[in-house]
Amino acid sequence: MKPVIAVTPEAIHLPGRFDGRGAFCGVSYSQAIELVGGIPVIVPLTKRRAVLDHFLDNCAGLLLTGGGDVSFKFYTPRRRAKISGVDEVRDEMEIYLVRAALKRELPVLAICRGIQVLNVALGGTLIADLPGHRNPQPDALCDALTWTADSRMRKLLGRAPGKVNTSHHQALGVVAAPLRVVARSADGVIEAVEHKTARLCWGVQFHPERLVYVAPQFRRLFRALVSSRPAARTRRSAGGGV
Repeated sequence: MKPVIAVTPEAIHLPGRFDGRGAFCGVSYSQAIELVGGIPVIVPLTKRRAVLDHFLDNCAGLLLTGGGDVSFKFYTPRRRAKISGVDEVRDEMEIYLVRAALKRELPVLAICRGIQVLNVALGGTLIADLPGHRNPQPDALCDALTWTADSRMRKLLGRAPGKVNTSHHQALGVVAAPLRVVARSADGVIEAVEHKTARLCWGVQFHPERLVYVAPQFRRLFRALVSSRPAARTRRSAGGGV
């Protein structure tokens, strides 16, 4: 049976519909999971923990996707700035999913906004506005990286990828204590973190799902998520309030 991966969605609003608020997930995320033998399942937008627990209890891993900014309700930035695309239901949902997944020892891969949610969920902060990190070409290898030599991610990827794509205007500020920085861009922006003790809990600021054909080595991140077996499962709620 193929591993099922829970994928978080963006919150969207369709004008002209009374029920126009809903969930959206870019196809590149699900295609990347399918490419390495997994089954993606999109989680609905909900704060109901019984629903979220059901997904975690029946999935083999969690993928946090990109999207809008995280509300200041959940962290205090060093400097406030104008933010956009905020949806506090999604924020609360994903913060809970991160904490509950780690308690279940589920593998977690966090992409772009995902690395930011991961950091906030574990007690870190964000740089609220970071200009110059949005490239109009989604798969352009334009952002030079320096990796920590003993990073598990770097070892998995093989020869350290010298450049990645970039499409964000926020980044990690104060790094949460459970996380370790393993890659930075040339201007010092944090591009990758690893959890210090979890078997597999990785965050990247770039978009590897858009690089699986341009730079196939990035498929290994998704293969690791899909093939990493979670520890013994518990069916009860993982708790951990937001």
